[in-house]
Amino acid sequence: MLKTLINFIAGALVASAVATAFAVQGVAPFPGFQAVDGSWLLGLAGGTNLTYQSGITAHAGGTQAACTVLPAGIALISIDTVTSGADSVCMPFAVAGTDFQFAVNSSNSPNVYGQAANNPLTGAADTINATAGSTAYQPAGQKNVECFSPKNGAWRCVTGS
Repeated sequence: MLKTLINFIAGALVASAVATAFAVQGVAPFPGFQAVDGSWLLGLAGGTNLTYQSGITAHAGGTQAACTVLPAGIALISIDTVTSGADSVCMPFAVAGTDFQFAVNSSNSPNVYGQAANNPLTGAADTINATAGSTAYQPAGQKNVECFSPKNGAWRCVTGS
C-alpha cells in the first residue's frame, strides 16, 4: 500500500514537472463543439497557451495580389516554404492591439505585404513600418519577425535572430 502511494505521488510530481516544462495549462480543445477547459482558457488569456500554426507556404511569384494571407488570431506562425526569393505572404488586417510573431524557416527571403484590399476599420490600405503595404517588407531567411498593431491600419514589424 505504501509503495502504491509513493508511486502515485512520484507520478504526480513527474506530470507536474512535465506540464511546467512545457508551460501549458489545462487541456487544449480539439476542433468542433465542446466545453473548453477553464484552466487552459485562463492560460491562453495570460499568455501561457499561445495559438500556433506551421506549414505556411509563401505564394510563388511574389505579388501582393496573389499572396498567401497569414492567418488572423494566431500568435505564432511558421512560414516553412519560400521556394524562391520574393515569394509572397500578406499580413492580416491591422487591428489595434494585435501582436503576433512569425518565423521564416527557409533560406529564402519572402516578400511580406499588407492586404491588397482596404482595411474595413479604416477604409484605407494598411501600412507596414509607416510604408505603404504594397511595398514589400523583406525579412531575411531563417529570421524571426515580431509584428504588432498600435492602431488600426498600421503594422510595426521588427526582424530578429
